[in-house]
Amino acid sequence: MSPLRSYQLLVILIFITVSIKYTDAIMCHRCYSAMGGCGYDVNWRMYPWRSCPNSEFCVKVMEKVGSEYKIIRECEHELDKNVRHRLMMPVLRRHGYCEPARKNDPRNPSVLTDSSIQYCFCKDWNGCNTATPLQGFTLLKLISVSLTLLLVLH
Repeated sequence: MSPLRSYQLLVILIFITVSIKYTDAIMCHRCYSAMGGCGYDVNWRMYPWRSCPNSEFCVKVMEKVGSEYKIIRECEHELDKNVRHRLMMPVLRRHGYCEPARKNDPRNPSVLTDSSIQYCFCKDWNGCNTATPLQGFTLLKLISVSLTLLLVLH
């Protein structure tokens, strides 16, 4: 193998390694409506995407309090750390759906949901709670492997 070919292969392998590290996590907005610029619309310059390496979804929580809404935008795994959200977050989490919170009221077990709180889940692109990490990861991996094979076999 020529030195040029070895150099090309090394560059591609470094690219694959860096790509795998930075594409396997979805990126979500992480803010609360009490913070300026994080109401119905998000000021993306104030609240850029943050990496959510252990999350499958970005989540937007909308809680109606009186006539106003409190909004939380967060990574799924960060909300799971909070006992309140862990108990209230719907068990069935589907991309593109908003589900009412679970009630978990021992005094009234027949009421299962609390419609004043909605949990919305998304995973189709980074910052969607304003991607699928697997889709982006798979495409990038496929391109990287194809380029490596082209250089090695050519």
